[in-house]
Amino acid sequence: MSSAPAAQPDERPAPRAHGHPVQAAIHAAIARLAGFRPARIVGEPDENDARALIDDLLALAAIVDPVVAAVGEYAVSALGMPRAELKEFEHQLRGALEGNATFCLESTMRERVTSAAADSAERRVGLRRG
Repeated sequence: MSSAPAAQPDERPAPRAHGHPVQAAIHAAIARLAGFRPARIVGEPDENDARALIDDLLALAAIVDPVVAAVGEYAVSALGMPRAELKEFEHQLRGALEGNATFCLESTMRERVTSAAADSAERRVGLRRG
């Protein structure tokens, strides 16, 4: 009579009944991304359009940042990372976008508005002379 080989202990942690915690955050992000509707610029863009694009970026950050935070939480539980380090996983995308991409959008719109105002002033002066 032969016996089955002894099972080798699995060195990986047993999977959680509800799945990987980061995967759960990813599924939530996917659902939110599926419902995301980006701003559409129609006609001559104005400051409201730039603000709408900034709002889109911040909305996307609000969707993705919880996934990054979930990685941090997982690192605490799986690696024993100190909980104090979690702050390094919070609002990372938002922090990267604010002042960088948002600044570019704001500056571009300011330059367009300033340029349009200067062009308009030049046209008025030209009309007065003509």
